[in-house]
Amino acid sequence: MTEHARAGQRSAETEFVITRADGTVIPLGRGAYWHRNPLRRAWWRIWGQPRFNRRAAAANKDAARAAGTQER
Repeated sequence: MTEHARAGQRSAETEFVITRADGTVIPLGRGAYWHRNPLRRAWWRIWGQPRFNRRAAAANKDAARAAGTQER
């Protein structure tokens, strides 16, 4: 689904949450961010995006480890 930003939009962000089959909910936080201020966009690329990438990688590693133990 494509979402279009309204004219004059100051910022946009996307929050990610993992809901597992057993009902556990893991919030990963903000995964995408845009702001019309270039300094805020630069802040996100330098500080925010690497933090999200680490959280997402850790969640993927945990899911892969849990799937590997269930197959045995």
